Amino acid sequence: MSNNGARSAGRVVDLGAERARRQQGERQPRTVILQASHVRADAEVHRHIGLNDALHLADLHDILGTTFGFCEAPGPTPWHFSRADDRDARLDAADPIHRHLAVEGDRISYHFGLWDVTLSAVESYPRDDGTPRALCVGGSGAFGGREFDLAGINAALTGTTTIRSVLEVTEPAVRDIITRSGIFDFVPLLQALDLLRGGGLPRGTVELLRRLPVEEDPAGRDAFWTVVLALACMGHEALGNQILETTMSALGWEDDDGTPLTGARVRELCVESLTLLADVGGYGSHARSPVDRLEIYRELLRDAPPREHAAE
Repeated sequence: MSNNGARSAGRVVDLGAERARRQQGERQPRTVILQASHVRADAEVHRHIGLNDALHLADLHDILGTTFGFCEAPGPTPWHFSRADDRDARLDAADPIHRHLAVEGDRISYHFGLWDVTLSAVESYPRDDGTPRALCVGGSGAFGGREFDLAGINAALTGTTTIRSVLEVTEPAVRDIITRSGIFDFVPLLQALDLLRGGGLPRGTVELLRRLPVEEDPAGRDAFWTVVLALACMGHEALGNQILETTMSALGWEDDDGTPLTGARVRELCVESLTLLADVGGYGSHARSPVDRLEIYRELLRDAPPREHAAE
């Protein structure tokens, strides 16, 4: 009898390592937030990007090309990823992103021609099927003297086909606001909400929501839909105010004295509708749970949902 077989049969198994190995094989994709920075004497450009960490470095190359504008460079340009601070320690473009950028503090470098970009993992959290594969969530600076165009970047990342399919199932008034304002950042939000998902709201609630907004003036109606979009972001008040002020300004609205509308003034323009929305738990100090509020916002934002989705 072979001693090798005996040793194999009697080996001690590291249960912790085996469990980790199995869990890694069943790993679920996560969203990782990356800080991408190009810092040089003549230019400083930063981007914050949220993406599916199951994508490969080759996919990240395409995403960086869109967010930084590298994709507009004429002709083929050599590129590669490397370990941080070691340009020659190349990484395989077929590697999944999470192999190198999984937890806060992980760093690698990206090289596109003469440009060097430092990539740092800032945060990671679970994702669902409705989350966009990649989204630029902020940044500053741009190459070639251009302005940082967040809406344009996200429109390119999301893709015109996706934009069209999402807007087709969106409330027409909201489609109009996105088109008129040019703020296509709302498209990934609408995609993540999964507007076609059936709801379980009481029929009376659905009937009330379908009557909103009650304001008849254009500014009040625009204000209401802008507030709903801001609420659907589920952010803090400061973020909500920023969304309201930016969107209403992009739509061309201003206060009576010619000054930009504040978040508070935008809400005043549609206070009657917001009062009714508060009555069903979608707004205010007695608002329902986040999950329930998302059902309300989904009902408002989708285009003419079938009445049979409402519960008795």
